[in-house]
Amino acid sequence: MAIVSFWCLLIYMYALLHWRYIADGAKHFSPSGCQLVSKVAHCRYLQLTSIPQDLPSDIQELLVDHNNVKSLDEESLLRYPELNNLSLKSNHLGHKDLNAFMDTSKPESLSLQNNTIFTKYTLISLALRSALSLRWLDLSRNAINEDMLTTFLPNLTSLEYLNLDHNVIMRLDKSSFKGLRNLKELSLQRNYIYEIEIGTFDNLVNLKTLNLAFNLLPCIVDFGLTKLQMLNLSYNQIEWFFSREDDIEFQLQKLDISHNQLLFFPFLPQNHNLHTLLLSDNKMKFYSKHFDKNSSFADFLILGNNQSQITTVYLWDNFTLSNLSNLNVLDISRNQFDYLPANFLPAMTSMSYLKLNWNCLETFDLSSKHITSNLTFLDLSNSRLSEISFEEPSSNLHQLRYLNLSQNRLQELPRQIFSTMNSLSTLDLSYNLISLCSTSTSIVGHQNCVDLRNTQSLEYLRLSGCGLQLDKQDIFLGTTLTHLDVSYNQLKSIDFLQNSANMLKCLSLRNSLYSVNNIDFSKFQSLTSLDISENNITTFPRSLMDLNLQCLDLHENKLTSIPISSPYQPLVRSLNTIYLSRNSFDCCKLSWYDILTTSNSINIPDVKQITCNFSHNYMSVQELPESVIHSCHWRNGGTLLSLVLSLPTCLTLLVAFILLFLLFKQPLLKKFKKHFRTSSSY
Repeated sequence: MAIVSFWCLLIYMYALLHWRYIADGAKHFSPSGCQLVSKVAHCRYLQLTSIPQDLPSDIQELLVDHNNVKSLDEESLLRYPELNNLSLKSNHLGHKDLNAFMDTSKPESLSLQNNTIFTKYTLISLALRSALSLRWLDLSRNAINEDMLTTFLPNLTSLEYLNLDHNVIMRLDKSSFKGLRNLKELSLQRNYIYEIEIGTFDNLVNLKTLNLAFNLLPCIVDFGLTKLQMLNLSYNQIEWFFSREDDIEFQLQKLDISHNQLLFFPFLPQNHNLHTLLLSDNKMKFYSKHFDKNSSFADFLILGNNQSQITTVYLWDNFTLSNLSNLNVLDISRNQFDYLPANFLPAMTSMSYLKLNWNCLETFDLSSKHITSNLTFLDLSNSRLSEISFEEPSSNLHQLRYLNLSQNRLQELPRQIFSTMNSLSTLDLSYNLISLCSTSTSIVGHQNCVDLRNTQSLEYLRLSGCGLQLDKQDIFLGTTLTHLDVSYNQLKSIDFLQNSANMLKCLSLRNSLYSVNNIDFSKFQSLTSLDISENNITTFPRSLMDLNLQCLDLHENKLTSIPISSPYQPLVRSLNTIYLSRNSFDCCKLSWYDILTTSNSINIPDVKQITCNFSHNYMSVQELPESVIHSCHWRNGGTLLSLVLSLPTCLTLLVAFILLFLLFKQPLLKKFKKHFRTSSSY
């Protein structure tokens, strides 16, 4: 009975292992070198000149990228009737037999990226027409021009995805994509397209995504793709964007016209579903404040289909014709806006993400009548702001989590501006000449200070370059700060951090301290990242050795050495990254350097920039001359080395003395006896 049980156990274990082997996808190699995983054959980088014929006939995916397959004949794929994914990237492929896909199961996905199919594109186009099940086609990087398109694409009615990136297409017309009625996604980025005929995409009734980035388009007029959901026009030369004036609802959800030459806010469809609008890096601004209405109308003549149409638009406030209530993300950074119309932002009632940085705004209104309560992200940095308007009773920024006001001209802020922002976790006030409120400033009635106390949700705070002295201990009272940057200020001590010491995880004190050698960091037990660079530190702060720091920045100080003498004596517990460049290390005291560089647990990103001082000359630690190394050995040898080096000299002098004594022994003895000789009494 025991034997039967034993054999049953063995059979069960074998079946279990075999099942796991199959489930994990057994890996083995074919005679041609292809790696086989389940029903996928990986044949990349094998210098193959033809499709391998030694693979299992039931494979479904064949990847022959980066080989030297220059042609496909009628029998190349005949062995694999279940093949539905074929990739031939980077193969110098230039020829296909007319019947290459005729007798196969017709692959659904085909990649011919980076080949030379333009040389015999007529034959290849005929071969593609037999692939009646093709849904995904990649023809990128093949030097295809606009004339070849009309040959390649007709009759590919099943195609749903088409990639034509990195080709030499210059213009598109109605014949370019004729018959591709099932196409859902089309990518044409990084071509040379400068003209698109009106109606080119009208027959693509199922097109959802269109990518025209990195081309030479000067403008978009009469945009009428009502079924399109995503349109990428970034990195072109677009100055105008006009939509067709229809009451039809557009399904457009995301529009990217960033990095262009837009002069005006785009004329969007009146009815759309836009939730993301990206317009950064343009030349946009509003003009109604600078011009009267009589000079603000323009007539546009649109020619197409042997017809002409004149459209009159009011240039400055035409955005109001479009419904922006569903807009969730708006990026108009890096433009030339010097003001925003009163009804511009209030119309965006669903706005949660707003970037206005790098503009020319001098004032901004944060009151509830101007900003929606759904806003969670607001960037107003680098915008010349000198005034922020804020109405405390009506404030409704309860969901705002990120606020960036850095690099402006702010000298004061509404005192209780942050008290109603219950969700604010990240605040950047860097490079504004502001002051922070404390108990003493409240007593004397100082009205220009910014009160951060009791902002309980605040975790990330940047105050670099604000000219702060921060000599009060309660300026962060009631906060839960974990990341603080007070670089480039004038700090006498870090006593102001007494209430936050136990919570801080990341602290930057770059170029802020004048007596850092006496500062005690022992209270910062939660600290994992510390930046005390550019502070003229002469000795390593011993209080850091008991912390669990992971990253420590000590670059650009005046350190002469690092207190570590053994690989088994860690500099700082848990340390894995340290910056040490631009210090005054002694070239003859670099034992610490050898220990740190040989440690597998510590990374020194600026190791190539670490220098040391030898006789007032600075040189790379990694490239110390042999003469310097020998000089350091002599200097570091001390008394023992001097004794060892003087011993041969002493021995030489002793031997010379003995030789002289032996040489002149007899004359000296005679002279000595003669001089001291006396008469005997006998």
